[in-house]
Amino acid sequence: MAGNKKRLVRSRTNRLIGGVLGGIAEYFDWNANLLRLIYVIISLAIPFHGVLGLLIYVVLMTFIPLDDSRPAGPNFRDLFGQFGGGRPNGDGTATSGRKDIHATEQGVHEHSKDGE
Repeated sequence: MAGNKKRLVRSRTNRLIGGVLGGIAEYFDWNANLLRLIYVIISLAIPFHGVLGLLIYVVLMTFIPLDDSRPAGPNFRDLFGQFGGGRPNGDGTATSGRKDIHATEQGVHEHSKDGE
């Protein structure tokens, strides 16, 4: 029964920046988007208009541990993975997945850099 005890951790799956509000929402079984909206409204309503709210978020992100029990979900890097760097092959190298297209008099020929 001790394995089912809830812990306050930063979420790996329900995150926009650091997973702090997603983790708090999962801990209390709240709606994460509603919690984010309330947090932004309160942060803008207090003195210093958001600076204190941002500071509190950074402190929470520093002290709340990251959830290690779940695999990482999609992240910001996945959004732009197609624009550079490529995907790792498993042998330490990366494939770009780009193809060279050569126009000739006979027509357009497509050649893959991978030799496929």
